[in-house]
Formats: sequence, C-alpha cells, structure tokens
Amino acid sequence: MNTTYKSALVLIAMFLASALMSGCIKQLVSNSPGGHMRSTDSFTYISTPFEPLTVTLYDQRDNEPLWTVDVPIGQKVTVRFQANKAKEGTTRRPDIMQWEIYDQTKRRANLTNTMAVPGADARLLKVALRDGIEYPDEKLPDVELDDPNREWVPVEPRRFRGVPVDNTARSGAYLSDN
Repeated sequence: MNTTYKSALVLIAMFLASALMSGCIKQLVSNSPGGHMRSTDSFTYISTPFEPLTVTLYDQRDNEPLWTVDVPIGQKVTVRFQANKAKEGTTRRPDIMQWEIYDQTKRRANLTNTMAVPGADARLLKVALRDGIEYPDEKLPDVELDDPNREWVPVEPRRFRGVPVDNTARSGAYLSDN
C-alpha cells in the first residue's frame, strides 16, 4: 500500500474516533441535564431562578409520594436507580435509589444518599416547576477579625536616603529669598 494512502486512512480514522469520543467522554465524566443519554437509569435536574424545580418520586401502585426535594437555586440533583440492589429491601421495594444535591458548577458528585424504592414498573419520577421566580441566597463574605494574640511589630522610623527623618521637623517648607 502507498504510504500516502495509509497516512490518509490513519488521519480519517483519528478524526472519526475523536468525533465519536468527544461526546461520549463528556457524558461519561459529567452529570448533565437529561441524564447520560444511555441506559444507566440516571437523571440530573438543575434549578435556576426562572425554573425552580421540585423532584418527587411516587409509588404508582398507590400514588404515594416516597421522596421529594426542592432543588435549591444554583444547585442540581442527580438521581440514579439500581435494580435489585437494596440490601434491606423487600419484595415491595427491591431497587435502590442513590441521589445527591450539589453545586451546578461541579461536573459530578458521589451519590451518597440511598433509599429502597419500588421496581422500575412501579415508580414514577415527576419534575415540577415551583411558582414564581426565586433567587439564590446571597452568601455574605466571611468577616475576618484581627487575631488578638498576634504580636505587633513596631513601625520602622521613616528614612530619607538612609538617614532617619525627624517627625517634628517641618517638611516641605522653603525659605523665601526676602
């Protein structure tokens, strides 16, 4: 085979691989709204001032709300369901739900909260908009107080060209020629 032909094939293969992987890699390393776009049963919802969200999980067999969260403004919640993973689960709630609320600027977080939930055929996750516009709580800067135990260093006397300046002497005064 011609080396030009081989190098062209390599370049085309690299281009196609990078185009394919660029979207896939981002979905693997971040929790973006709408989920991972693959069958991981994972969902992410971001709450904004104009779209404050409430997420509720229902047991469809008796329409009982099992879990609800008002996602704070500027935060996002990620929910992941895992089938037949509940150690303390019953036949009524064999699956497990993992979830976490974290800052919207973070790409991903460990889902540390868990609870037993019904199987996929008996649960419903609803997302609702809260009424009105909400704004995030303003975080006031922390007040820094001086340390009372700090040792103070005396101010070094003023010097002009290496010679101490007398603070009592008049400065900037010129004698007139009169």
